[in-house]
Amino acid sequence: MIQYIQDISIIFISIILEAFPFIMLGVIISAIIQEYVSDDFIPKVMPKNPILGALVGVVMGCLIPVCDCAVIPVARRLIKKGIPLNVGVTFMLASPIINPIVIIATIYSFGATIPSMVIYRSLLGMAIAIVIGLIISMTTKKNEIFLNEKVTFRKKHIHTHSCSCECGQVDNNELSQTNKNRIGNRLIRIIEHSKDEFFEITKYLIIGCLIASCAQVLIPREVLISINGNGIIPVVILMLFAYLISLCSTSDSFVAKTFTSHFSNNSILAFLLLGPMIDIKNTIVLLGNYNKKFVIKLISLIFIFIFIVSLIVSI
Repeated sequence: MIQYIQDISIIFISIILEAFPFIMLGVIISAIIQEYVSDDFIPKVMPKNPILGALVGVVMGCLIPVCDCAVIPVARRLIKKGIPLNVGVTFMLASPIINPIVIIATIYSFGATIPSMVIYRSLLGMAIAIVIGLIISMTTKKNEIFLNEKVTFRKKHIHTHSCSCECGQVDNNELSQTNKNRIGNRLIRIIEHSKDEFFEITKYLIIGCLIASCAQVLIPREVLISINGNGIIPVVILMLFAYLISLCSTSDSFVAKTFTSHFSNNSILAFLLLGPMIDIKNTIVLLGNYNKKFVIKLISLIFIFIFIVSLIVSI
């Protein structure tokens, strides 16, 4: 029993330490978006066509290199800033699979043995993300996906020459000081917002990491390896395993590589597709920030599409 507790503790700490830097990156990006992107900017620049919008979500996933741990706060902030729901969901699901760091890790793991795995993971990941994003946007209203939450801060008014209020003229020294104050105020607001969102997300992340660490210790690897071969069962087993162990998308390909002599390529593909899109720790985080009905719908669609795709493709 003591050995189990020790093993769970070690894995729990390792998952937390692995996730924290990415969560911090995510909340900082979220705070910068909150501070510098106006509420009316994104709706103006986003394509009206939902397909083109989904492709924008894919491009954003390539340009904003965040893993599955960090993408949730970034996607939430973008949706609140006016990005279409299908774009936000596509970005949230695609980014952990197609960002450059994950692609490089997948190439390193499978480039020499199963090079097609890199292509299938990237292309199918994008396709599934786009389809799920479109389905979610057609069946869900944006104002129904979030939990009620308070506004953490408001921007303060800064007087400048272009100010519409009657504050009079200011000299160059005063204007310079005003600019410094504006930069300082923005930096303070970014720090405050990052802090608030970090602690808000972390409390759910800790619960998810604890469950994931218990799953890693209590589910023997030998049991998985004994269920090898082709067909439906190995696909289901590795999908569930990916969901439970909650590996970061930057490292899951190294674990998947160890399965190549025991599992079919299709089941390994399912593992590589599902883990970055959803796992147990991210489910807890989602439930802490989104409406339960939306989270259940999102997870169900992810499992259904990955299961179908993993059975019909030939690697």
